[in-house]
Amino acid sequence: MATVVAAPWFRARLIPELKNRQSLLYCRNGPRRYPQSLCFRRRSFSIYASAGDEGAVRVRFAPSPTGNLHVGGARTALFNYLYARSKGGKFILRIEDTDLERSTRESEEAVLRDLSWLGLAWDEGPGIGGNYGPYRQSERNALYKEFAEKLLQSGHVYRCFCSNEELEKMKEMAKLKQLPPVYTGRWASATEQEVLEELAKGTPYTYRFRVPKEGSLKIDDLIRGEVSWNFDTLGDFVIMRSNGQPVYNFCVTVDDATMAISHVIRAEEHLPNTLRQALIYKALGFPMPHFAHVSLILAPDRSKLSKRHGATSVGQFRDLGYLPQAMVNYLALLGWGDGTENEFFSLEQLVEKFTIERVNKSGAIFDSTKLRWMNGQHLRSLPSEELNQIIGERWKDADIVTESQGVFVQDAVLLLKDGIDLIPDSEKALSSLLSYPLYETLTSTEGKLILEDGVSEVAKSLLAAYDSGELCGALAEGQPGWRNWVKKFGKLLKRKGKSLFMPLRVLLTGKLHGPDIGATTVLLYKAGTSGSVAPQAGFVTFDERFKILREVQWESFSSNVPLSAGVVTH
Repeated sequence: MATVVAAPWFRARLIPELKNRQSLLYCRNGPRRYPQSLCFRRRSFSIYASAGDEGAVRVRFAPSPTGNLHVGGARTALFNYLYARSKGGKFILRIEDTDLERSTRESEEAVLRDLSWLGLAWDEGPGIGGNYGPYRQSERNALYKEFAEKLLQSGHVYRCFCSNEELEKMKEMAKLKQLPPVYTGRWASATEQEVLEELAKGTPYTYRFRVPKEGSLKIDDLIRGEVSWNFDTLGDFVIMRSNGQPVYNFCVTVDDATMAISHVIRAEEHLPNTLRQALIYKALGFPMPHFAHVSLILAPDRSKLSKRHGATSVGQFRDLGYLPQAMVNYLALLGWGDGTENEFFSLEQLVEKFTIERVNKSGAIFDSTKLRWMNGQHLRSLPSEELNQIIGERWKDADIVTESQGVFVQDAVLLLKDGIDLIPDSEKALSSLLSYPLYETLTSTEGKLILEDGVSEVAKSLLAAYDSGELCGALAEGQPGWRNWVKKFGKLLKRKGKSLFMPLRVLLTGKLHGPDIGATTVLLYKAGTSGSVAPQAGFVTFDERFKILREVQWESFSSNVPLSAGVVTH
């Protein structure tokens, strides 16, 4: 049996609203002698819950293992983690697997894996244990039944023998009268004899909670401020199904109370559940925790983020090549900021800066473009050794390079990293660098400008420099050799700046755009001499490039000759 720890941070005020300022024991069928389990004190009341700051902070993240961890759930877990760590408290992981048909152990393992990947280590929960376990709802059924029986004995719940057909008729009648579909209380005032007769017949029954007909609940939500509900908006609700399985709101309340949860930080879609849970807290004599309801994550069209908007789960983003530190950073900014212009935080910095008071109550837009950009910033901020290892292994796995480390890999990462936002981008970046699409470039709209600028004359001089060995000798000396050579080459042609480097880029790389032309040319030379590039990578060597260049029929690029005749292909 779990021990309930009374938390000193709770204060609750019950406000009686009795017309005659008297409390009467009342049964709906008149003043008969019924067991107390079938009677209740008829009065209306308000619950006003507020909390001080005393006591140990204990928060929980309680996912249902019915699918992948959504980014909205990941952000809720992150906010719980940050709050616990910033207050020196405990972050508890609890698995809500009472949906027996949809819950799977595979989904649970995926959720645990995603949380671990994000760096959100839990203090108590599956795989770790703790003093308040078990931490799976499916292993706590005996506890729920025990507290349900207590509520039955105290008269806060009663057995309801209504069939599904009867309940559907109640809904239809309410709809015709344009009333909310609340339970009419058919078995709320049943006599002991009526109940015993149904039990003798073996009629299935649920446990329903008696909701006061008048009164209200008011909470001070840590994000939304004061929120209130009237009891007359809620009918008597089920806490235990006829198959003996507890209902979500009952489980959550019992779990949070018996695990001494001090702060419930969850999505705003759970806000309506607070009324039912507050009534259960009071009936069982448990102190209520703080509540903080976080806004939803919205798509760019301001609808709820869903699969139709692309990747939505943590696992999908991991598989796409996102870094965990970038995901954590971006998720934290969806509804929170530290009040400065700074957008880049490590997990440790977020713990230091995070306050629940700065969480915004309005919906946050999920911008995949910004997430990609932020991932690039985090990727490029990695220590060079780590970045080289990550990208080098990617290139090796993609059969682009023969070794995942070495001078070529280091130089290639240094040259290409500014164009890499996601790790998979590195494959396309290096493959593009090794290719030589000269024909496509010369026949493009932009390529016509190069042709008009006398690129054929530059090509003749470049071929002469290659044939003489002058160019390769300079490249063998690295970038200092390139700089000396290109300076002399420019003087020879009486060209400088764009009129020199744009034709050279096209002739040497086959492209109009790319990273620094000097560093690119030196790297291409190394690629052909170091043996670092895999044979199947599609690399066009310097010898092959200059052979293609030598066979270009420049005169055929005039407007009178088909463009397809401009380059001889093999």
